[in-house]
Amino acid sequence: MSDTLIINSILNIASERKATDIHLVAGNNPVIRVDGRLVTLTEEKVLTPTLLNNIAETILNKNDIERLNQEREVSTVYSWINRARFRVKAFYQKGYVAISMRLVPAYIRSPKDLGIPPAITQLLNKEKGLIIITGPFGSGRTTTAASLIETINQNKGLHIQTLEKPIEYLFSNNQSVIEQREVGKDVPDFAKGIKDTLDEDVDVVYISSLHEFDLEEKILELAESGKLVILVMDADSSISAIERFLSDLPEEKREWGKDLLSEMLIGSIAQRLLPRIGGGFVLASEVLTSIPAVKSSIKENKLHQLSSIMQTSKDEGMMDLDKSLLALVRSGQVSPEDAMNQALDPDIFRQNFS
Repeated sequence: MSDTLIINSILNIASERKATDIHLVAGNNPVIRVDGRLVTLTEEKVLTPTLLNNIAETILNKNDIERLNQEREVSTVYSWINRARFRVKAFYQKGYVAISMRLVPAYIRSPKDLGIPPAITQLLNKEKGLIIITGPFGSGRTTTAASLIETINQNKGLHIQTLEKPIEYLFSNNQSVIEQREVGKDVPDFAKGIKDTLDEDVDVVYISSLHEFDLEEKILELAESGKLVILVMDADSSISAIERFLSDLPEEKREWGKDLLSEMLIGSIAQRLLPRIGGGFVLASEVLTSIPAVKSSIKENKLHQLSSIMQTSKDEGMMDLDKSLLALVRSGQVSPEDAMNQALDPDIFRQNFS
């Protein structure tokens, strides 16, 4: 069987079983993730290093192959015979190429369909400020960001620019004008893309990651300049995202950063995707919105107070992550075990079921 037929066979099986992820590692059978669980495809051949090299050459273009060989990893998007799009990460492990693929859904779902809290979608009415979307890898952060952008696109006539690495969801202009710039292809890095945006007539900016050094100051300046900034970050919670954002600022800029972040941050969602009982996934989310107590806690560097503020500010649309998980368990949508695995405080969470 040719290498193209092998990868097509794996992708066909993944498509039929509605898998979200595919993992290809030398010396193992292909593995897919279905409803949050890993499934080994024992009916498929064990993957050899040569086969994985050939698959990489099938799904990566020439520039991606060069980057993989030089930097030992590369992320891109692969369009599979007009049937599906996958975010692909090819990297070396134990000296051999490995490949992980994540399905990019064909359609951008609405915030309501995804279960994004109304308090977050209401932030889209703000003309400027910073919205942080955070959570671990695989928590649906990019999907949430795409849903918010498409909501603006369908309802407002704004100029939207995205800075992504790589571009996953594809947007078509509706009420808004959307320009998608891929870092590494359309612009050399996020810093240059943000600088360019500062000088342009842009209303909304989406930044898909915060992996470059010294971006925080530029992002605050971007929000202060009158733009609505949607930022994806790696962090377990809204509090840890804010802590990381401030700690990554140069020391001499932190007081300035606390003051400006307290004004520019209009909201944050920290999320998890959990297997739904009966199939599919359901979103659990922690919501932090900008009220005077939140602004004061950030400005005075009393971030430990944010947890209690979220717990006591339900009327302002806030939600504690563990309470969100608990509500999903009590409604019969997720199992206590799955919820407990995602809880910020598993011990206290466990007491609710003891």
